[in-house]
Amino acid sequence: MLDCLPKRIEPVGLADVGRSFCGEVPVSEMPRLAQMLSSQEGTLNAQLDFGLDERRIRTLKGSIKGSIELVCQRCLGALRFPLDLNICLGIVTSDAEFDQLPEGYEPLLVSGEPLLTFDVIEDEVLLAVPAIPTHEGPARCDAGYRNEPLAEHDNPFSVLEKLKS
Repeated sequence: MLDCLPKRIEPVGLADVGRSFCGEVPVSEMPRLAQMLSSQEGTLNAQLDFGLDERRIRTLKGSIKGSIELVCQRCLGALRFPLDLNICLGIVTSDAEFDQLPEGYEPLLVSGEPLLTFDVIEDEVLLAVPAIPTHEGPARCDAGYRNEPLAEHDNPFSVLEKLKS
């Protein structure tokens, strides 16, 4: 196992020879994720294991651990989101192989061109992030604005109530 992640990977070839990599991914190197973050500080630890399973299916297995700072959509404050992801991808080169993947594998469609390692990791992180991240409950948000009922005002037609009787 190499203690650094390569910039580019060729999944088919790496699976055929059974290579493994581990290393750190700076959160700032994930531009698609950056739109959802309150801070781009920190790193994620990733381990990628390429190989063949017992059915001779090329696989990419591994893990991504760390945490990211999302923007709470309720109070717009920082929300720490821990990540502990397990990856189990079946490497496929065509739609026919895609249809033959057994249950338990998500597809990684490759065209023969090398892939950016950080893009593959970023894809998995994006799939794990909630669509609308919020703190556990409204009491946990430190928002300056609270949705409170309006104070009751005197009804200007209350004088007509007296005329009715």
